[in-house]
Amino acid sequence: PLVASRRLMKPGELERLGCTLLPNGVQLNGWRFESESGPILSTRELEALQESLPVAVPSLPDAIFGHNRLTLTHEATRRAFHFDANGAIRRWVHESAHKGSGGLRVATASYGSWQEAADKMGVATDYDWTFSTDYCGTTSPPGASPVAGSRSVSSGRDEGAVRPSFIESPFCTKVEYEAWRRARGCEGGACVGAQQSDWREHKGSGLDMALLRRRDVPILHSVDIPLYEDDLDDNGESMVRLRLRVMPSCFFILLRHALRVDGLLIRHHDTRIFHKFGTPHVLRACRLAEAPLAPLPKPHPTGAPDAPNAIPRASLPNENQAAEKLAMIPPKRESIEELLL
Repeated sequence: PLVASRRLMKPGELERLGCTLLPNGVQLNGWRFESESGPILSTRELEALQESLPVAVPSLPDAIFGHNRLTLTHEATRRAFHFDANGAIRRWVHESAHKGSGGLRVATASYGSWQEAADKMGVATDYDWTFSTDYCGTTSPPGASPVAGSRSVSSGRDEGAVRPSFIESPFCTKVEYEAWRRARGCEGGACVGAQQSDWREHKGSGLDMALLRRRDVPILHSVDIPLYEDDLDDNGESMVRLRLRVMPSCFFILLRHALRVDGLLIRHHDTRIFHKFGTPHVLRACRLAEAPLAPLPKPHPTGAPDAPNAIPRASLPNENQAAEKLAMIPPKRESIEELLL
């Protein structure tokens, strides 16, 4: 399970464990964990978001939780990790402009109204209508003061970054990535004139999954917030969700884009961020996996006496069922990196 069934601590118990309550979060072991949540964006807010995007898009996800955000700050270095819907949307727009739909089509993409909207706005018709994103948050450099919702701080996911690390690049293999680096004039691990990412390949044992699975370790603080959702015009579901667990000895983040296109496939892009208090680095593991779904049953003729009203929900895997299935198959892409604090 994403969050083990353990009770949350009461304020008095938190204080005894050295955890200080903040107005919108907690402070523990030199880290601040602060989050905000709110309703989906209003029509006016959606219009403002669309106008601010670097590429015109004919459609945005049905529900964008633009007020939801999470910021982790390492107090000694002022390095911060920030997650919000704005960053996830911008990463989707960036990927859509460069890669299109990847061959996936949903009913919405075939509507004449959407074609007209695309023609009027001058956008590409090969468009990612599944709202897929490999967004993994934004990392500020040491000494920076994070600004909630800001996209100006340094991150390998930022569109302006010249030299992303492998896990942040669009390449599926390191052979492709290294060839790209050579073409950009990269030597000795850095590119000429580029701002180098602080994330490095992790060569250790990875995330301490045994610690995360322990039921006897209390959860001091947790966050579970959506960033955006869309039902693909009743053809499936595309959802970005952010989860945080803070425990006495570590913290763990799961940022997941979960996609289900009914009758076609399930796909998860998971970003897991883990830090054990007292160690000098933060670990980030990214995994992309997908599996086909069986074709949907053909609809019964209208008015048939035994015609079902809808596809049985049992035939459509939910997020946890999809995660269990995808965990058992080889990923399309997987890497682990570390960041020194």
